[in-house]
Amino acid sequence: MQQWFELKQGKRLFLGGSSNLQAAREVAGQCACFAEDDEDEQIDDVTRSCYNCQYRRWLSEGFQCLGPISE
Repeated sequence: MQQWFELKQGKRLFLGGSSNLQAAREVAGQCACFAEDDEDEQIDDVTRSCYNCQYRRWLSEGFQCLGPISE
């Protein structure tokens, strides 16, 4: 899962950008910290996706994960 994130200026950035649905679903499927966001904030049709997580914060180049780091 870590291969999809980069720590940059103290932010854990998702390297799949804002449109890699497959990667976002894969990562969320392995993440013990996933928490479903409000339905009106979700953008992926598959619920368990980083794009639908309440710990996701959108940035111009994708999103930052604010969830606790799971090992």
